Amino acid sequence: MIHLKQLSTQQLTCLVILTQVGVHVLSIPFNESRHSGHDAWMSILFGGVVAQAVIVIIYWLGKRHPNQSLPQYMGVVVGKPIGVLVNLLFAAYCAESCLLVTVSYTDVIERWLLVTTPWYVILGLSIAIAAYIASSPLRSIAVVTQSIMFMFLVCVVIVLTSGTGQGDYRHLLPIGTHGIGAIIRDSIPALWLYAGYELLLYVFPFVKSHRHKDIVIAMTIANGVTTLFYVVLSMLVTYKFSESQINTIAEPLVFILRQFNWPVVQSLDILFITIWLAVVAVTAYMYLFLSARYLAHIFRNEIRKHTMLVWLLGGICFIVGLWGEDREKVIRFTVYHNYATGIMVIIMPTLLLLISLMRGRGSVVR
Repeated sequence: MIHLKQLSTQQLTCLVILTQVGVHVLSIPFNESRHSGHDAWMSILFGGVVAQAVIVIIYWLGKRHPNQSLPQYMGVVVGKPIGVLVNLLFAAYCAESCLLVTVSYTDVIERWLLVTTPWYVILGLSIAIAAYIASSPLRSIAVVTQSIMFMFLVCVVIVLTSGTGQGDYRHLLPIGTHGIGAIIRDSIPALWLYAGYELLLYVFPFVKSHRHKDIVIAMTIANGVTTLFYVVLSMLVTYKFSESQINTIAEPLVFILRQFNWPVVQSLDILFITIWLAVVAVTAYMYLFLSARYLAHIFRNEIRKHTMLVWLLGGICFIVGLWGEDREKVIRFTVYHNYATGIMVIIMPTLLLLISLMRGRGSVVR
């Protein structure tokens, strides 16, 4: 049985930050500059604003059912048959997110670090680590995540140190020349950068706070930190590379780190990718944990064997991930996943809140 003890607002903040940041950090702002060019940082900023609006929606939904997590009150909002289906969709989406994160970073490790190591070895170790941590209670996961926060800060220092060297600030000018339309168009792929805040749908009743308002404040701080990090990173990359270069370099951060000369460390890019593995692991094991919890509530009686569900889902992710060695398949899968993210993270919470408001009352604690 999984024991879901309460979290502090500080632990919630760490969980959200490290679930949001992940593999995308290496590619910013490649996908977000297709139309906005050197104004991509504005698209990323706008994406963070939209993410904050969705956070408020999820907060309002959780506030109407403060003592239950989403899979518990789903039947109250949409009825039991549809509730089972929606829980299944959330379980599948979270498992899919875990799969994409592990496959994507396995690809990064194989291309930049362990070139001769078999794909299935790197993938298997990544999923095994995620499953081992995800099989723990939520409070234990939060404690582990807090310790990994230090590694995230180390990576931030590495990025700031390497990114402020030789460059050209004129790459950022003139601001806004691509037009508001182009900025908004590129803010759509920027939205996928912020996925992770939807964990509040499940953990809302387990956050210990004096006021419910403290929860949305913690979420706002977390999303604000992520937004600031993404915007600064985008501006640093644009400062280093011209607009034409950004459109051709899929992982610009790796090249920035590789060009930086530091007598203490021979290859800063290898150091960063190695440390960042711990940060990516947070996203993987958090989604794996959530997938198991949503799956546990599909049947009439909650499945108490949380560890069994986690390792079962981890095994499925490993088997499916064996086909991820083909990068073309991963790219096609990423496009599909982006649509799924928009539906499950943005549209679904909004619909659930509207339905809950039309019913005129929150759930009743039993």
